[in-house]
This record gives sequence, C-alpha cells and structure tokens, in this order.
Amino acid sequence: MNKEIEEQNEEKLIRLKLLSNRLDEIITIPGTKYKIGIDPIIGIIPVVGDLLGSIISIYIIYSGSKMGLSSRVVAKMGLNLGLDFVIGLTPFLGDILDMGWKANKRNVELIEKNIKQTSENYHLSNLIIATLTILILVIFLTILDLLT
Repeated sequence: MNKEIEEQNEEKLIRLKLLSNRLDEIITIPGTKYKIGIDPIIGIIPVVGDLLGSIISIYIIYSGSKMGLSSRVVAKMGLNLGLDFVIGLTPFLGDILDMGWKANKRNVELIEKNIKQTSENYHLSNLIIATLTILILVIFLTILDLLT
C-alpha cells in the first residue's frame, strides 16, 4: 500500500471513529461509567429510528469496503448491523439491548484491524452492502405495511 493511500485511510478511520463514537458512546449516563450514543436514542422511535440508524451504519460498512476490507470482513460487519437492526425492532427491550451491542463501534474496530488497500472481492463487498440495504428497506416497508 502506498504512503498516500495509507494517509487517506488513516484520515477516513479517524472520521469513522468519531462517527461511531457519536452513534454509540457520546453521552455518559450520570453516576456511571456507561456511555450511550445517538443510535439507541433515535432507535426509540419505532421502526423509523432503527431505519435511520441503520442507514448511517451502512455508510460505515461502505467506507470500510472502499478502504480495502475483504468481503469476509464486510460480511461480518453486515451481520453486526443486521443484528443491531433486528434487535432494535423489539420495543423497549430492543432499545436497551441496542445500547450494549454497539454495532458501529464493533464495525470500526473491524476496519482498524483489517484495513488494507486491495481490489480483491471489491464487487462482492458491494453486493453484500447492497443486499443488506435492500433487506433493511424490505423489512422496514413490510412493518410499515403491517401497521397501516
């Protein structure tokens, strides 16, 4: 990997860490050391909040893919997000569990551990991201249809 790409990836990683921190750990619960972020807070809004949080989380996965992650790592990140989305759909209990899962933080850690610049399986990684996005939207639309 050349020096310029390494520097670009480092800058991207810093931005992704900042984003995941805001999503998962920006607010310290008073009287504890435990932190929560914006993701579980917007997740309180039934269905729509989980969709919004997932869309932002897909950006993290996409960025990791562009930084050269293997399709196996991208798939693992997709699984983290998928579990976060499905768990978050359960009213109240899902939001509490979502506070502990911290999928965005997990995914940024995966990026940091596996970062490399390669075009290996790049198309497969994009297919995984597109499939995940479509599945989340289908679940969202199905739930909306059931509610109306």
